[in-house]
Amino acid sequence: MIKKLPLLFLLGTANHAIAQLGATSLNGPGIGISTDYLPASHYIRPEDSVKTASTTSQRRYNFGAAFQLASTIDTATGKMRAWSLGIGGSYTTLDNKDYTKTIFPKELLETTIALKYMRSMRNRWSMVAVAAASLGTDLEEITSDDFFLQGGIIFIKQHNRHFSYGLGGMLTNAFGTPMILPALFCRWQTDSKYSIDINFPEKASVSTKLNKYTDLALAIRMRGASYDVTHSPNDKRLMGYSEITAGLENTWHLGKHADFILAGGSLLTSAVTFSDKKLSDIFSEKPRHRLGTNYYLSAGLRWNFMPRK
Repeated sequence: MIKKLPLLFLLGTANHAIAQLGATSLNGPGIGISTDYLPASHYIRPEDSVKTASTTSQRRYNFGAAFQLASTIDTATGKMRAWSLGIGGSYTTLDNKDYTKTIFPKELLETTIALKYMRSMRNRWSMVAVAAASLGTDLEEITSDDFFLQGGIIFIKQHNRHFSYGLGGMLTNAFGTPMILPALFCRWQTDSKYSIDINFPEKASVSTKLNKYTDLALAIRMRGASYDVTHSPNDKRLMGYSEITAGLENTWHLGKHADFILAGGSLLTSAVTFSDKKLSDIFSEKPRHRLGTNYYLSAGLRWNFMPRK
């Protein structure tokens, strides 16, 4: 699954059409900003898995916003229709030291805008349609290759108030020729004092309300992204980034709308692959340029447009 992580996040576009904000992720209409610090980790060569003296550290700045454009409910049938807009992005600086050749870019920019339509159907089914455009670049040169388009439909079954799952298809040009890929979604969530939230492909967490002002969670999170880069070890331009973290997330409720979030823990894996933008490369084995395990820190602010109950 780690090797396919950027693909999994592409498949999850229908449900997560805004920036990947980690612990500061939005739960509804609102605005979130966060910053992540990943300290210097040793580079691990793909050919022999040797940990080298070369190191890379990252500083990442994230922004996301979600807006509800329109919402209607048929009073006779109870069916709901809603339009929403998500925008977001992240800017990453990478400090690469003691490399004999270029492996990782010096900086990365990812931005996304997505329009989502949702309507309820019979027997607890709903349909979600999304159209999204994103920019993934190393900022050395920006061409049409740096833009990625996605669109598709996913059908979600709300089995009960705790469990939902979905299946559909997404159209993307991330691999050059436009192609259709399966879209998967699964969520199981409890709502007691101790809450479990498994939300594929984003996270798995266990949280508790310490008091009315603060929550504490233990979470495993996955992050992925695709970029068009100018330089790479094998002259291939499509860079896939994958990351898995595990740590504690503390949320302080600053009134009915605002939250402050502080998170930290272990960076379990951080890896980059390079490939060509062609269909034959989509499921082929690619050398994984890894960084050693380390700690991470994250802090963020979230403003919820709807007041907390």
